[in-house]
Amino acid sequence: MPSTNPATHTPPAALPDGIEIFRAGRHLDDAGVAHHFSEADLDGMAASYDPALREAPLTVGHPQDNLPAYGWVKAVARTAAGALAITPHQVEPQFAEMVQAGRFKKRSASFYPPQAPNNPTPGKWYLRHVAFLGAQPPAVAGLKDIQFSEGDATGAVNFSETVTTPQEPDDMSKELQDQLDAANAKLAAETAARTKAETEAAAHKQAATTAQQQAASFAEKACADRKAGFVSFAEAQVTAGRLLPKDKDMAVATLDALADAQLVEFAEGDATRKVSPAQWLQDLITSAKPAVSFGEFAPGNAGGQAQPGAAKGKSDAEVDQAAQAYMRQHKVNYAEALTAVTASFTS
Repeated sequence: MPSTNPATHTPPAALPDGIEIFRAGRHLDDAGVAHHFSEADLDGMAASYDPALREAPLTVGHPQDNLPAYGWVKAVARTAAGALAITPHQVEPQFAEMVQAGRFKKRSASFYPPQAPNNPTPGKWYLRHVAFLGAQPPAVAGLKDIQFSEGDATGAVNFSETVTTPQEPDDMSKELQDQLDAANAKLAAETAARTKAETEAAAHKQAATTAQQQAASFAEKACADRKAGFVSFAEAQVTAGRLLPKDKDMAVATLDALADAQLVEFAEGDATRKVSPAQWLQDLITSAKPAVSFGEFAPGNAGGQAQPGAAKGKSDAEVDQAAQAYMRQHKVNYAEALTAVTASFTS
């Protein structure tokens, strides 16, 4: 049976809080000068540290310029055991992984002496940086290795303090920097590729939208032109007498409805013909005999008789209106009504 547990996301590696970097006692600096630090001195070191004033970096070895930084010291405090400990933050995950893997088991703290010209708190010791060491031993011996609780990279950690003075970074620093540079280059390339893909997708979407709008506009114009053609056709058939005025609007609406219908295939003699229903209806109307003539009656016709459907001095609209009224009054069809009214106009 498949597992129903959701996939877990592994957070990036990080360093734990409370890393010990220094202890009270007698220590020799890199010049061989002995210094004695009491627990009160450690309290002063912790109290004087202010990241807003000057933030101490986490380094590999003791670089002269405190660079490169693989993390920063957020806070400094003295533990109940009498050790000076730091709270790291903004730590590079790759650097944290290397520390967790035991590549840097020792730490060494670098301080500004009270009389140093660059000391941000003159008269007091101030943390300059915390160096992580590989094969190089720290200046203060006896510090505990960093310990990560099993399965938890941010678990409880015990540290011992060290103090050192500036030294050149070892080969491990270059290896880590190369790894970080490669990771940054890969991230930059991925970001550039994603940005390019998003830009191209946006351009394609805009082009598709524009094409759809143009197609809709063309279709709307074509529909309007087609209907105008049907209106013109119907008016011509009314004038020719093949279509009654009352049927003009219905003829236009029917032709418009049939315009989008599929072609109809039928046999015509020995040939097969395909024609649209709308065209077939137009052909049918134009081939029909005139149902009525709205021409003016004029003297001189054979026998001096009025031609059927003729109405002297009357417009088509007047003839149609009179025929409609006659049809309703006498309950006859339109052709009979038209014959009757044209006869009354010419009598």
